[in-house]
Amino acid sequence: MSEYPRVSRFEVAFGKYSLFQPLNDIEVGDAHLAKLIGLEGFEKRVVIWRVGGTAMQDAAFIDAVMFEAKRCASLSHASIAQVLDLGVVEGLCFVATEHVSGRTLGAVLRVTSELPWPIAAHIASKIARALCYAHSRRSPDGELLRLVHRRLSPSQIAISVGGDVKVTGFGISWAWPSLDEYRSPEEARGEPVDGRADVFALGAILRRCVPRVGVPESIRHLIAQAMQPYPEQRPTAAELQQELTRILHTAERPVTPVELAALSVATVPLSPSRPERSFTDCLAAIERMELALDSMTLERLADGRTMLRLYERLGRLCVEAHVSERGATRMTRALDLADAFGRDDYAALFCALRGELLAQANRTDESRDWLERAAAFRR
Repeated sequence: MSEYPRVSRFEVAFGKYSLFQPLNDIEVGDAHLAKLIGLEGFEKRVVIWRVGGTAMQDAAFIDAVMFEAKRCASLSHASIAQVLDLGVVEGLCFVATEHVSGRTLGAVLRVTSELPWPIAAHIASKIARALCYAHSRRSPDGELLRLVHRRLSPSQIAISVGGDVKVTGFGISWAWPSLDEYRSPEEARGEPVDGRADVFALGAILRRCVPRVGVPESIRHLIAQAMQPYPEQRPTAAELQQELTRILHTAERPVTPVELAALSVATVPLSPSRPERSFTDCLAAIERMELALDSMTLERLADGRTMLRLYERLGRLCVEAHVSERGATRMTRALDLADAFGRDDYAALFCALRGELLAQANRTDESRDWLERAAAFRR
């Protein structure tokens, strides 16, 4: 039997992996969502990062990629996407890393522009803790590994549908050019970099996330410290995390996983029509929302307002994509949720959406019944 996976015509075989979706959220580099296919229907989703072209002709460069990926494979932290595999296939060097189901912070910021400061500080705190772990990681014989991400940016921070925050690209992303906005001054000067280059990048990310007004002065001061021009002037990742934790204690309430989970699907607008979005894009967004809602229900993350808003977006997307039967089933669940929270406005909306979806499926009589129910809720 062939050692390569059997894939559909919409997928591309790549060694023992099957590539099926390029990750457009990644601003630099070649990254694909892929499947590792094994025996008895075993399947695991991963991200494949590939380096090819003229870079493959530089043996020293490829050795450096492999060396760094091997060192980063030892990282095991809740906020770091783990390195799982590396090798060369079809003339391309690749590194396989953990796939985080959700969206990147970069994708979120392209839609929402800014975040409430407690959410931005919470995300930065999680990343600072992960960086502190990576920067202090030692080899089995006790030698400090001096691991540095080097390419930290919003596109290298993933927010999962379960509300987790993870750094992606450790061990591989440095192989591509850095983004000027997040590049440390010492790297721009051509000087050696250490973990404080990541601190600078995190400061720039936090500055990008927070609003222009209504932000505590302590946050502004911390950003300025993290972005000092010389590394010895900056705090360490551990000091940055400790200060962020202190500041977060001054917020009115803690940030919940549900709020972060909502960000992972916040890239889908509420408008029922958006002609430039393809059916494939709509279907992918529907699947992300369904996964987020199922995760919230399973984990009992019952924030009613968040779930009702997500169900509204899901219903509108299903109408746009003509995913009739599937959408109608989901709107029935949404109606139960609206009833549980006593929200007649949402109940009317979900009845109307279900009626429209049934009409698309040519179930005219049922559609009329649901539209009448919607009108009854509005009275």
